[in-house]
Amino acid sequence: MIVLDSWIFIEYFSDMENKSSADLVENPSDTRAISSAVLAEVKYRISKKFGNSKASDAIDAINSLPNLRILPVTKEIAEFAAELRLKYYSKERQLSYIDVINLATAIKIGCDKFYTGDPDFEGISEIEIKNIRQTKTNSIYK
Repeated sequence: MIVLDSWIFIEYFSDMENKSSADLVENPSDTRAISSAVLAEVKYRISKKFGNSKASDAIDAINSLPNLRILPVTKEIAEFAAELRLKYYSKERQLSYIDVINLATAIKIGCDKFYTGDPDFEGISEIEIKNIRQTKTNSIYK
């Protein structure tokens, strides 16, 4: 199983033409999972850039994806996320609460890889991070 960060969906629904994010959303080769916190971040960021209607469409699309498990933020995940933020947050690496909730979810479920495009995940030692960001991007994520 793989876990997808919010960045994957934000890039996909922003039509930024990142083939890797499109493949992860449209052509799953494995069971995928996300934290329910991904829905909050995707809805917020897509609403800010493109409006509420596109954001609602994006959430509906995510909810209808085959082979996608949407996992709740449990007490255990929330506490572990705080520990990860304490460990990794710095001036150079500004992991948000959503970032560490997504990361904690991936680690706690024992996934194979965590897919993102967010460079703040570089150097995380608890799990294999697969950064799919293209060298040039117009992403609205950062």
